[in-house]
Parts: sequence; structure tokens; C-alpha cells
Amino acid sequence: MNKITLSILTTLFVISCSQSSQETAPEQSVVEYVWHSAGADFTAQNLAKLINEWNQIITDSGMAMNGANILTPTVSSDNYDFIWVMKWPSMSARDAGWDYWMANASEQWTQSIEGIMSFDPDNAFAFRVVDFTTPKVETNSESFSNRFHFCTFNEGYDNSSLDTFKNEVDSTVWSDTYWHATLEPTFNPDPKPDFVWLDLWANDADKDMALDKFMESEYAKKYLEMFSCNTADFNGTVIR
Repeated sequence: MNKITLSILTTLFVISCSQSSQETAPEQSVVEYVWHSAGADFTAQNLAKLINEWNQIITDSGMAMNGANILTPTVSSDNYDFIWVMKWPSMSARDAGWDYWMANASEQWTQSIEGIMSFDPDNAFAFRVVDFTTPKVETNSESFSNRFHFCTFNEGYDNSSLDTFKNEVDSTVWSDTYWHATLEPTFNPDPKPDFVWLDLWANDADKDMALDKFMESEYAKKYLEMFSCNTADFNGTVIR
């Protein structure tokens, strides 16, 4: 679990709902993204059955997991068809969860998913949550939209520039459901970004509205001046 390219991404994890403000993530919570490929027997119905089976395994195990999502790319990828996302309270909880899985659930799960989907544990990528904001309005929707930015600093800019930019962005309500997070890989991607920024919205309509508003603002120009970023967009479904 130690390689990745900047074409991948990630998603929703810790969320409470209040006025948007910058916070430090408690205990360095972790979001993990596992690449999956669809098989010949992949259907929405078969996926739903597998999600139910997987949730029962997680519940019965008693492992500490904060939630899970499935991300589907808006542009097809050669690396995966969808990404299974797991939200852990800490890296130690993540490691303990995988230890349990490999010892107690892996063999049966491999049989259950045969022909429907497949994954390689080496294509599982964990990110620490550095900081995050919260949306102005809480939503209970089981779907969402997001965008990942894998960024390097342009000459003359650094983490202090990023902190200033975050504060400026947070001074504007881009949409009532918008929030963002900064992620740090626990592995060594090549090339390695200086930071990973994750945008989240309740739906595509909110996303489009917020992006239009951003592009018309002074911050769009600052973004291009300060950072060089690769982006990836996903539609997400909450499964736990």
C-alpha cells in the first residue's frame, strides 16, 4: 500500500454541521481509498447485496470505523471503476481493522465478490485528515459530489500562503452545503504533492453553483498564481 499516482482521489469522512470554520482534526483521523474493478456480473443489485454483506462483517467484527462511501469517477479511469472509501478514527484503528479482515473475513469475501468485482490490497491508499471545515447547512443525503486537488506550490509560495488562502476562501459562503479538507498521504506518492485539497458538496447543482461563483471571484486568479494542481471529480454514495 505504498504507491499512487495523482489521478486517484478520495472523499467524505468526518462531518458535523455548523457554521463553516477551520478546525484541527482530532487524533489524525484517516480516510482510506481502495481501488475496485467491476466484473462481468457487476450490477447495482449485486453491489447492494455485497454492501449489505460487508456492513454485517464490519458490525460483527466490532472494529472501529467511522463510516464508508463508494466513489464513482465522473471521467473513466484505467486504474479502477470505483473506489471503496473507509473512514477510520486513527491509523492504529485502520491497521487493526485490516489485521482482523485478513485473518477472519478475506477468504469468504473473495468468494462473495467473485465475478462481481475485484480489488488488490496493494491499491489501498490512506490519507491523514490534516484539517477540515464544516458546512453551513447539514444534509442527510446518502449521495454527494467532490473534487480532489493534488497541488504543488508555485515559486514564492509555501504553507503559509496556503493557510492565508484557506482563511480567505472560508470567508465566503460558496454554497450552504460546501466544505473542504486538507489531506496528507501516509505513503510516498510519485510525484508527491505539497498538499491535497478536497472539496465536497451535497449534490452536483451545489457544486456547479459554487464553482461558478469561485471562478468569478478574485480567488480563482490567486489559486492559479499560487498552486499547480491536478484535479479529479467523483460522485459519492454513503454506504455506512
